[in-house]
Amino acid sequence: MLELFLFINPIGTRCREAERAVQRLAKELTQKVKLRFVPLVNFTVIDRYMAELGLDAHDLDLRNQLFDTAYQIAVDYKAAQFQGNKKARALLLAEQAPLTCPAQAYDSQVAAEAVAAIGFDVAAFNEDRAREAMHQCLCSDQAIALEMAITSTPAAVIFDTNKPQEGLRLEQLPSLHMLKRICEKYLLQPELPVPEAMLRVL
Repeated sequence: MLELFLFINPIGTRCREAERAVQRLAKELTQKVKLRFVPLVNFTVIDRYMAELGLDAHDLDLRNQLFDTAYQIAVDYKAAQFQGNKKARALLLAEQAPLTCPAQAYDSQVAAEAVAAIGFDVAAFNEDRAREAMHQCLCSDQAIALEMAITSTPAAVIFDTNKPQEGLRLEQLPSLHMLKRICEKYLLQPELPVPEAMLRVL
């Protein structure tokens, strides 16, 4: 089985595209794939987001608002995971869909409608979301990123569970077609080469 960690900025457009791509990949590969989306919410991620969009880096109000939007979406995602990773990924995409560039302020009503539409136990979701442990869950995600030397989003780390000591880190995700080839050729047929520029062995 493959395990794929996808590190994302919850408000990043390219990250949304990567989320959809790896979910398609998981369906297309013959080997089972366990997906783990890891939201990264820190000011470095937000600063890079602002730079990509050409936003004023000195606009602290906007910077704080973008950070809060990313943080709130990440908290929703982590709370949703208590009711299943597939539903959590569906909620993440649903909350990301109406986001503009730059992302507007977090809308709790839009989030609540998405939670209900996807079929969550709303009371349990709200209870989980309110837990103080949610902040610790997000801190744990930041620690995973640090351990895996993730410096930008979107980025992926792929493991073959038969060889858990080795992994591929892709800091600039290739196309879905290339990502699929990498998984098939390197992990399923390890004797075949993979372009070195796309990976580093952990």
